Amino acid sequence: MSMTECPKCASAQIEQGWILSAGKIAFRSDGLSYPFEGGNVRTYVCLDCGYTESYVVKEYLEKMNSNKK
Repeated sequence: MSMTECPKCASAQIEQGWILSAGKIAFRSDGLSYPFEGGNVRTYVCLDCGYTESYVVKEYLEKMNSNKK
């Protein structure tokens, strides 16, 4: 997924990156058993209004979906 236009102000001034803590913030599905691995969260920020939107990376979504089958 990506964000090319801000849904709040319609600006095309979008910067992409990661929200950092002691490393990349990750999402871990409760549906995956231990040992587990988290999925990185890709984040997009509008440089005009500050709106922020985040997505779990595609590879982790695929891993969660394959676990449900």
